[in-house]
Order: sequence, then structure tokens, then C-alpha cells
Amino acid sequence: MAASRGRRSPLTWLMPLATAVLFLLPRWFFLPVARLAGRLVYRFNRRQRRRLLDNYRHILGPDAPPGLAERTARQAFVNLATGYLDLLRVPVLRRNVVKLGDLAPGTLENLDRVLGEGRAAVLVTAHVGNWDLAGAFLAAHGYPLSAVVEPVPAGWARTFNRYRCATELEANPIPDHRAIARAIERNRLLVLVADRDLTGRGVACPAFDARRSFPRGPATYALRHDLSVVLGYFLFQDRPGRPPYLGCVEPPFDFRPTGSADRDIEEFTNLIARALNRLIARFPDQWLVFRAGWQ
Repeated sequence: MAASRGRRSPLTWLMPLATAVLFLLPRWFFLPVARLAGRLVYRFNRRQRRRLLDNYRHILGPDAPPGLAERTARQAFVNLATGYLDLLRVPVLRRNVVKLGDLAPGTLENLDRVLGEGRAAVLVTAHVGNWDLAGAFLAAHGYPLSAVVEPVPAGWARTFNRYRCATELEANPIPDHRAIARAIERNRLLVLVADRDLTGRGVACPAFDARRSFPRGPATYALRHDLSVVLGYFLFQDRPGRPPYLGCVEPPFDFRPTGSADRDIEEFTNLIARALNRLIARFPDQWLVFRAGWQ
């Protein structure tokens, strides 16, 4: 296992080269390339296509119009390719990353409200839109973000962190509890992707016509340290003359603990899961999870 973790994927060496190429090209030039790449992956990657179609079987339901699931999956692959290309541009854009997105009304006010309480806060998000670019976007606005990231092997985590952290975002791997604790002590905004349980110890919550396991982390950190929790996301938007993304942070969750730790964590996690399910239902072609773990 240690040897496999030390071996770096050859593709990670190509990403800086792609960044250099994208620096020379306007965004409108590579968008058709992203669309073509997404459609080709949809067509030839049968395993991942089947996984997305299974997701839409749950999300769209049995009464969905014919062909809707296929069109949704095809657009999801296009969104994934476009999102990667936009992320690769972050090191050359730096602070100009803010120009890639509009801010939904109330977003900055909601962030200032929870951080103005004089302690850290938790921002939960999902694999919706461009979640990696979202952190760089908010950090470029000057917010002190500490993102908890999956320690993907083969050099992928290290490579992606270079892009995520190009605007002063701090990335901490899931197992590094000391780093997460330091982020809370420093009153930072702790970002947790909360729509997929990677530990196997999550809470099974209703999800459309089934159940899925959602991580306990957001509720646990919030209740243990008395932190506010907000839901944030960075969506693709198709509005002529406007930036390609829309950033939104919703008002804090209203949850009142009962004093029973286990029960509170489960109920708070269910509350977060319901909000994430609503987000996924609104933007199914922007939910980019291939192993959803339906139960």
C-alpha cells in the first residue's frame, strides 16, 4: 500500500502543462473542447455512465420523461470537463478568480454573520457545480477557508491542492485531526464536502427513493465546538454577459441541540442531508458523484 501511494500518476505531470496552455487561450476557445471531451467520455466510459444513470433513476424518479436521464448524464460529463479546465486556470488567474463568478444575494452577509460571531464556522457543500473552484473563489474574496480534503493517492491530492490553494485556501486531509482543530482554534471557515461518506461510519439518511450514508463530521464539529453551519455551493450558470458561475451561501441552519450527543448528531446530519438532497434535485446534471452508495 505504501508503495502505491508513493507512485505518482503520469497525468498529474501533465496538469501544469495544461495550465500553461490555458493561460495562452481565452475561455471561449476551450469551451468547445470541454464539451467534446465530456460527450466522448459519456459515450465510451460505460461504467461511469451507468453509475450516473443509476443516480438519476433515484433522483428523477420513474415518471421522468424518456431520455431525460441520458441527457442529464451527458451534460454532467460536459460540466465535469469544463470544471476541470476552469480549475486548471486558477494559478494564472490568482485573485482574478473572483471574476469567474457572480454572488447570489445575501452570500457575503451570511458569511460575515457567522464569522462575525468571533469563532470558527462550518461551511458544508456537495460535489455540485465546481466545488474545488469554489474554495479558491471564496479565498480570493479574502475569507479564511480551511477545506477538509480526501487524501487521494498517486499524487492526485497533492496536485489538486496546488490548484485549490492558489488563492490562500488551506487544505487539510481528512485524517489530520490536529490541523482541523487548529483551523477551528484560529476561527477559520471549515469547509466540508458532506454529500458522500468516506469513513463508513456515517448516518443513513433518506435520499429520494432510497437511503444514503452522510458523514457525521459537520454535525460533530458544529455541536462539539458550538459552531454555526451554512450551506454553500458554486454552480454553473448560463447567463449571457455574466460570469460562468454563481456562488451562494445560505443562512445558517437552525438546529437546537437536545443535549443527547448521539441523537443530536444524527438529527443534525439528517437536517444537512435534506438540504443537500434539495440542492441535488434542483441541479441533477451538476451533481458529480459516481459512487453514491444507494441503500
